[in-house]
Amino acid sequence: MKTAWWNIPGGKGRKARFDMVDAGSFRNTVRIRVNGLLVQDRSLLMVHLMSPVAGRLIWMPPGGGVQFGEPLTATLQREMLEETGIQVTPGPLWYLNEVIHDDVHAMEFYFLCEKAGGTLRTGSDPEYSDADQIIRDVSFLPLETLDRDDIHPAYLRKGFAEDLRKKPGLIVPKFI
Repeated sequence: MKTAWWNIPGGKGRKARFDMVDAGSFRNTVRIRVNGLLVQDRSLLMVHLMSPVAGRLIWMPPGGGVQFGEPLTATLQREMLEETGIQVTPGPLWYLNEVIHDDVHAMEFYFLCEKAGGTLRTGSDPEYSDADQIIRDVSFLPLETLDRDDIHPAYLRKGFAEDLRKKPGLIVPKFI
């Protein structure tokens, strides 16, 4: 495990220590991921995590890797429950995102979903040990606050609220 130091936003020069997880198992392979877009009271459910790709804390919709033989919608339900404690009903495919960054390559399917049960809590990622967990927090972030550089993927910063207003169903895939 590596250690990194970052300035705390608004922390007047204070720094915070974060342990970085080696994402070796995700390197040099194409990974299929599914993420959930759950909106409640004009806020989007997001996970605050130490990104093994970006190497810093980011907010992104909950989600994770597809297991062999697992349908995308089943992955969505499993990942949402693991990371947030929320049970969801999958809705339409909303975005398709391809991430290619150094030795990381992922195809991400973003589904709109509805809450079906559960209680919001900060979950865990079973791919990491308790000591190496990357999830720091989960929260509903107001749509009008998404335009900041720690929101990922970047198109959620400006485009999501507008796409949600239009509710077109399947958005033309956006490749970043």
